[in-house]
Amino acid sequence: MNTQKSRRLFDIPVSIMVTALVLFGIIMIGSAGGWVYDSRHISLSRLMVRQLIGFVLGCGIVYLIWICPYRFFKALAIPFYLAVLVLLLLVLRFGEGAEAGDNVRRWLPLFTDITIQPSEFAKIALILCLAWYFERFSGKLYHPLVILGAALVSLLPLYLVYREPDLSTSLVILAVVFACFFAAKVHWAYILAAVLLFAGGLYLILHDALSEAPRILSPYQAERILAWLHPEDYALTAAYQSIQSRTAIGAGGLIGKGLFHNSGMVPIATTDFIFGVIGEELGFVGGALVIVWYFLLSIRMLRFGFHTENVFGRVICVGSAVMIAFQALVHIGVTIAVLPNTGLPLPFVSYGLSSLTANIAAIGLVLRMEGENRRYRKRR
Repeated sequence: MNTQKSRRLFDIPVSIMVTALVLFGIIMIGSAGGWVYDSRHISLSRLMVRQLIGFVLGCGIVYLIWICPYRFFKALAIPFYLAVLVLLLLVLRFGEGAEAGDNVRRWLPLFTDITIQPSEFAKIALILCLAWYFERFSGKLYHPLVILGAALVSLLPLYLVYREPDLSTSLVILAVVFACFFAAKVHWAYILAAVLLFAGGLYLILHDALSEAPRILSPYQAERILAWLHPEDYALTAAYQSIQSRTAIGAGGLIGKGLFHNSGMVPIATTDFIFGVIGEELGFVGGALVIVWYFLLSIRMLRFGFHTENVFGRVICVGSAVMIAFQALVHIGVTIAVLPNTGLPLPFVSYGLSSLTANIAAIGLVLRMEGENRRYRKRR
């Protein structure tokens, strides 16, 4: 690919927006103030360095995605999907949780203090696989068997992630599936049926949480929903994190207390509740600007998708946009206590190498699809 021509095809605004979010996130990780990551006592400075290294690795992934032939991504879809399924199965057998001895299995240990979270890459693998599948059967998206096949492709990683258990990432995967179906222009009747099934599923989850002996949810998941509905009854247990985060955001007022001047009351401050630190230190103005930033990034990615001629590129762009926007929306909703505590990181901002590299890889795929679309338009 000619260097000058490559630069013309590469979308600079998206690159700047993502880079700004990552660098902002590194600053906020350092600004969390005295918080220790887990029982391994990893310092904030090491977290910042690791996040920076993760960003550099992510940039390398974007470069590799950019120079690879377009047809390579179609060939990669199935092997990558299968590899991630294997990793998800390994998590259920050999994985570890956030606390020693708990029943949650989400991370695979690689080296000392280094783990990988396969569920983060499952979202990318599913987007790629559905993009390939919908393009492969683009003329038969009205056929029930074709839709059933797409549903099975989606349900396999969804079920394995749910078994970890990881309800929050399962919901992200559901949002991604809806986005991919919509981007592929599946017949509206199937999408309506899926929406009704989803609504029914939410009702069953709420009903299960309110029952004396939950059967669908694990005990801690049911407790989180009850804590969301009745926070005053769980102020020192399941609702503690959300209440602390909301209080910190309220204390930030209009313009905040300033960087590195938080109260230290926000728990899990560098990952699941980092927006609480943003709200306390930068106030309503800073929090609103972050929300607007995500909105602009998501809209631009959606615009790429809806202006893409082929199904493969459209599904990747729209699926990736919804994945990032939905995670940001849920994270912010949890930190201000309008949604149950789900434990989702804020894309590009929260600490987490798996989350960061997976999201940057998604951006790389979107940039590659848009670059190919621009090349196609120039030829016309």
